[in-house]
Amino acid sequence: YDRLIAICWPLRYSTIPPNLRMLLIIAGIWSLVVLLEIFPVIFAARLPYCNSREVQSCCCEHSPVYKLARTDTSFNRQLGTAKTLTALLGPLTFIIFTYAIVVVAVTRIASISQRWKAFHTCLTHLLLVLLYYMPVMLAYVLGNLRLVQNVDLFTAILTVSVTLPPMLNPIIY
Repeated sequence: YDRLIAICWPLRYSTIPPNLRMLLIIAGIWSLVVLLEIFPVIFAARLPYCNSREVQSCCCEHSPVYKLARTDTSFNRQLGTAKTLTALLGPLTFIIFTYAIVVVAVTRIASISQRWKAFHTCLTHLLLVLLYYMPVMLAYVLGNLRLVQNVDLFTAILTVSVTLPPMLNPIIY
């Protein structure tokens, strides 16, 4: 959002994203995240559990928890898939859409040096977005298609995919 405003409307940059608007955007995103997480927790809490209570994951996520239930968990699996797709593809779609607008705006700039400066401004962010989304999406695809059967290997892939990109942020920026 910030780069979209900075590149497409540079003269209005100081007036478009005031603190109140940014606060509303942040509050909306946090509300969406809470809603995305609360329903799987509520539905997983209602399942009947017996025998093993050992979660086969390094973090207590929805999928490893509902798999311990002794009943049909197809609804929970569908809910988890919908949540994952929403959480991954929603922001990615927004980012791609804003970058498409940025590319159109940048191609209208006459000076090649100004085009390069605008692309360079976005390049590091786009690199970080790809660096985050590609491993996470790969991990979820591998898990959903059951291509990785070993629980420990899948946990390691998922853990690395969500911890390595944030660690690389300071290096890339």
